Amino acid sequence: MPDCFRLAASAALLVLACCASAAAQLPAGVTLQRDPQGWVYVDARQRPLLRPFLYDNGPDYIQEGLARFVDNGKIGFHDEGLNIVIPARYDFAFPFEHGEARAGFDCWYSREGEHTSVHCLRWETLRRP
Repeated sequence: MPDCFRLAASAALLVLACCASAAAQLPAGVTLQRDPQGWVYVDARQRPLLRPFLYDNGPDYIQEGLARFVDNGKIGFHDEGLNIVIPARYDFAFPFEHGEARAGFDCWYSREGEHTSVHCLRWETLRRP
């Protein structure tokens, strides 16, 4: 986690506070917080917006203007403004690369040491909207 991130405990909620350069990546008034269900982006009124897909110990990276999020166990994509661009309907999805992303259905995971592999019965190629 970058040096500018720190965790502050507040009641039963952990709030991720960011330095100015990292906070600039989120829309105004939006913070990333931890609740009993995991990480969630919330607006200034503390309303949940969406739950990021966790990758590399944090929220998914924005690639080609999109990042993955999770809703009811399914994966979709949002833009830098946290607007849903591709609804969550996939069991797994890789990030976009060269305008395309592979998304899978009927997937399962297998652990290999500290790494996890994903296996899906059916794959679909998504094109960047």
